[in-house]
Amino acid sequence: MNNLELKNLKENTVHGDFILPFTTYSCGFSEIYYTIPIHWHEEIEFTIVNDGIGEYKIDLIPYKLEKGDLILIKPFSLHSINQLNNKNMHWHTMVFNLNMLNSAVTDGCLIKYFAPILNNEHQLPILIKKNSKGYDELYDTIIKIFECYKSKEIAFEIELKSLLYHFFVLLYKYDLIVKNKVNSLSSDVTNKMKIILNYIKENYMEDISIKDMCSICNFSEYHFMRFFKKYIGMTCIEYINNYRLEIASKLLDTTDKSIMDISFEVGFNNVSYFNKLFKNKFKFTPREFRGINQNLYKLQ
Repeated sequence: MNNLELKNLKENTVHGDFILPFTTYSCGFSEIYYTIPIHWHEEIEFTIVNDGIGEYKIDLIPYKLEKGDLILIKPFSLHSINQLNNKNMHWHTMVFNLNMLNSAVTDGCLIKYFAPILNNEHQLPILIKKNSKGYDELYDTIIKIFECYKSKEIAFEIELKSLLYHFFVLLYKYDLIVKNKVNSLSSDVTNKMKIILNYIKENYMEDISIKDMCSICNFSEYHFMRFFKKYIGMTCIEYINNYRLEIASKLLDTTDKSIMDISFEVGFNNVSYFNKLFKNKFKFTPREFRGINQNLYKLQ
């Protein structure tokens, strides 16, 4: 997979700014929004589950989450979030560029601890639960990071970096960072999936055929359908329709385009079919949905 293909699948949100490449999000599901589609970004992501249960998929591997869990997602990892058993989940997430902790001068801190993470020589723990080593200290530190960024008191940037450093100290202190561990899911699988998802992202408004996607990843149709269902959890057609519906929901919220125009724009050629799938997914018709003012995490 070339760099352009990776770039096209990248999440477009800017996290923080040049001066401070760090930001936080408060997120939650509802009966309308109960999934965050698969994506990736070059920043590192830390999440704490405040309430409820849910499922993260990180590099296509599912992790069941509950209140108090900490989730660490390394840069460039594919990840998505889904509701479980119609239960709500609320969580806080911080996203930041790991380079903000690097020194302008190459030193032991960079060479021994941060460069190996960026180079995939050291693996972050993905899920830290209440019975994990060092949990209480890690939990307290991550709460302090959120509070520091929210309050933005004098010299908060220094305190923020100090707390982030301390969090990594704890990860190394309690041997939660694993050296030279090979991911149980091969990079070839994740790279193939990135190519497929990128193709859908670039062509969702067109008539996408299974044959076309088989050709870009050199799979037979039978192998492709089994491969996609195994790692994404739904059929390819279901994923394409869900992706189109997510785009449509955004257009309904942010434009005055007619429902017919939106359905055609996102790749449906039958408005009745679009309306049916939309109501199945969001529990409202497109017209009803348009009148609802949401304050939730939307598709980026």
